[in-house]
Amino acid sequence: MPSCLFIECCPYHWENFPVWVNLLGEFGYSVDIACPDTPGHLETLAMLGKPRLPLERLQDIAFARYDLVVVGTLMHPGYNDLHWFRPLPGLDFVEKIGRPSISIVHDPVQWNLRGPVETFDARHPKGWGTLNLFRDHTYYWQGRRRRSRQWSREGGRLVLREDGRPLTFFTTDRGATWRGPNGMALRRRPGMRTDLDRHVRSGPHAIVTLSRQAADNLRPRCPDVAWILPFVGDDRPPPAPQDGFVFAGSIDYARKAIGSLLGACATLGPDESVLILGGSRYANLADDPGVGRLMRDLATCGLSDKVRFSGYLPYGAFVERLRGSRFLLPLVDDRISAGDYRTRTPAAIPLSLGLGVPMIVNEAIARRFDLDFMVCYPGEDLAAGLAAARAIDDAAHARLRERTRQAAARQHAHNRETLARVLHRLQA
Repeated sequence: MPSCLFIECCPYHWENFPVWVNLLGEFGYSVDIACPDTPGHLETLAMLGKPRLPLERLQDIAFARYDLVVVGTLMHPGYNDLHWFRPLPGLDFVEKIGRPSISIVHDPVQWNLRGPVETFDARHPKGWGTLNLFRDHTYYWQGRRRRSRQWSREGGRLVLREDGRPLTFFTTDRGATWRGPNGMALRRRPGMRTDLDRHVRSGPHAIVTLSRQAADNLRPRCPDVAWILPFVGDDRPPPAPQDGFVFAGSIDYARKAIGSLLGACATLGPDESVLILGGSRYANLADDPGVGRLMRDLATCGLSDKVRFSGYLPYGAFVERLRGSRFLLPLVDDRISAGDYRTRTPAAIPLSLGLGVPMIVNEAIARRFDLDFMVCYPGEDLAAGLAAARAIDDAAHARLRERTRQAAARQHAHNRETLARVLHRLQA
């Protein structure tokens, strides 16, 4: 039996384990998992009946005994908060292992043609954050939101313009560190390999993304990129619905259409509410910045009784509770640039496909990801989507479930065909 080592260096993304273990298992692979020891990782490993290979002792693993290594989250040096990832799962890390590999790119934006030319750990008055200087002379500075941002450099001087206001930095060590106004400082991150195409051509390595749009976006940088959207199918008859409208995941105002949710909650009937499933690991949910803000916004609007919170659930319990929902709310739309849903698949899609739970989804997202059979709403009018879903009787809902399962069968066939092609190339 061929063997695979699945490496997940993220302090999250434990939901990767079941889907890739299931998909690789269909090709006869036994899968070991190396990951951090967070409760989420440990609970998901226990659900799968697998021990944890300690990520902190990764160098002690005998890589030679594995036929394949899968890196669950490939990181670019321009990502935020890289100190969370030890070791850092970049291309150098993969090539050092020296085994046939598949590396998964979750968010392709920083790997494509707009990738940063330089990346810094940068201090501003609110703290430290990533600073990326892009090829088109725009930049991103984590924690400093500005509409218009341009950079230029001349010799030992770097100028960042924020809405026309210049911030000038100086270096005395050839750009390793920079000093600016008001205690601002930049520290250049050590270079990491970012050439995906060279990585694929350097040996039996493959790059995989999670959507066709992401693969199209990366193709100028890596012509051989493939896309797979794995999920775990569940053929059991659905339970009687416990919850009508469910949002599954964390509350993030930058990446989710929370404004649409607040507007829609005002239209719910006396006995209706939205369940936030999971949402946070905080024991006191109100202490979570995103959940706490949502609770305050609901209270301000007089809608506190319209949103319920399950609190954190282990992944197995999370999935079981989700099976009993009537509709799933992705809460994403085209306005949300932080999530970049032009290329990045909303996490609700594999949950919907795997469990057969229909979604109420923004129509632009539905068109982009071939979900036109779902309940759709225009713009930010989630209320219209809830109203359309409310009008669907049990027979129509059963037909919607069946169309969701048919879409899942098509996606699963694509997953198998694509992974078979990738494995054949790696083994050639």
